Amino acid sequence: MPLRGDEVDANLPFEETELLFRRVARDGVDDTGTLLPSELNTMSFDKTIDGAPSFLRSAFSIPEDVLHTACADEKDVSNWLAYEISVGALPSPIVGKDNRSFDVFPVHRPLTQCGAHSVIATCHTNDSTRAYTLPPRSVRNDLRARIATRLRPARRTAVTPS
Repeated sequence: MPLRGDEVDANLPFEETELLFRRVARDGVDDTGTLLPSELNTMSFDKTIDGAPSFLRSAFSIPEDVLHTACADEKDVSNWLAYEISVGALPSPIVGKDNRSFDVFPVHRPLTQCGAHSVIATCHTNDSTRAYTLPPRSVRNDLRARIATRLRPARRTAVTPS
């Protein structure tokens, strides 16, 4: 069972080695486990930070938590797969076609039922406040592609017999 929002420290800083977990539909990977280009479209972006691509942070979760209904808007995604990327592997900065540069970083955004919920945010490079900025389409597409090539199947956690 995933930790709830009131069971986590939302101010705990991310470490470069911390893993971020994301669920992927089985039909979004090929026979070798490599993400297909169509899976890139599942990483949505919005004008607000809460609409940025979501992940779960390993400081408060295990890979299987991304498949739990509490962390999937109550949808049944039990047949999906868990993938991971380390914080240090996030591509940053990314320069758009208009030559604006964007930094990429995780932000912990706990939800009531899913305390590990986080997003991958972007801001203008050199913005000391790190205020979320919706990147242009070229940066969004580049970010999707780079993250997808770095996501790997998550290591399964050991199940302890009771």
